[in-house]
Formats: sequence, C-alpha cells, structure tokens
Amino acid sequence: MLDVLCIFLFIRVFTRSGYSHNPPQPTIQKRTIEACSFTKTAGTACGAVGVLTYEICRHEDKHWVGELMIMFSVPYDYNLYENWFALGISKDRISCNEQLFHQMYYENGSFTRAKSTGSEIKFLGKHAYVKGTMSPGGSSIMKVEFWDLETHQNYPV
Repeated sequence: MLDVLCIFLFIRVFTRSGYSHNPPQPTIQKRTIEACSFTKTAGTACGAVGVLTYEICRHEDKHWVGELMIMFSVPYDYNLYENWFALGISKDRISCNEQLFHQMYYENGSFTRAKSTGSEIKFLGKHAYVKGTMSPGGSSIMKVEFWDLETHQNYPV
C-alpha cells in the first residue's frame, strides 16, 4: 500500500547523455518546491537524456512505500528526435539505470509517457498520482507534482 503522507528520500540519477548541472535535492519534504537542471555535455552531438527516482517514504517514520520515477529526453538534433518525458510510481524497489531509462522511453510499465508539448500527463496510482508538464524546446523545463488522493494535498517535486 502506498502511504501518501510522505516525503521523498534518496535521489538516484542516471544520465545516458548529458549531466546534472544543478543536482536534485536529496530530500524533499511535504509541501516544498525543489528544482534541478540537466544539460548536454559541451562539444558533443548528444542531448540531455536520463531518469531520476526518489524513494517515497512515510513522513512519520520514513518507512519506504514506493518509488517516484521521472524520465526525460531532450535531444541534440531536432531533425531526428523530439523531447519526451515520463512519470510514474512503482510499488516495487527499482534500480535507476540504463534499463529503467530504456523501459520508460521504449516500453510500457507503471508510468505514463508522452512527447513534450507543454501539455499535462498524469500517472494514477492507488493512493496517489503524479502529474507534470515539459516544454518542447532545447532549454526544456519540466514541472512535476505529486498528489495525495486521500487528502487531495499537493506535493510539488
């Protein structure tokens, strides 16, 4: 069961290309807003592509209840590729690696994936949902919110 009165702990990041210019906050408390940024590696014909995960933990005792998953792909060449992103919640422990990126970019799972147009996507879990937007440009911005379905409280990520 996913307990929704939660905090986000233990950030893990995997970048297939590019790097974390401004790293994600290690812990995100309830009702807080945090930001991070990823950028392409200078001198390469590659964009910024990767995944990040947070452990979802109960606020009171930090007991693990799930994983928040975020995938992003901002390519170098817009003649061949487009921006994509995916959001999801896993009730199982997962590794943040190439395999997770591949699954979230190419396959199906406990997430929602879409081209980045600025429109909202949403993944609905049993007790919570995650929603977000991502702009389509080269200096893309993604906004993500985590919502508690029982109390309807918003936890921006």
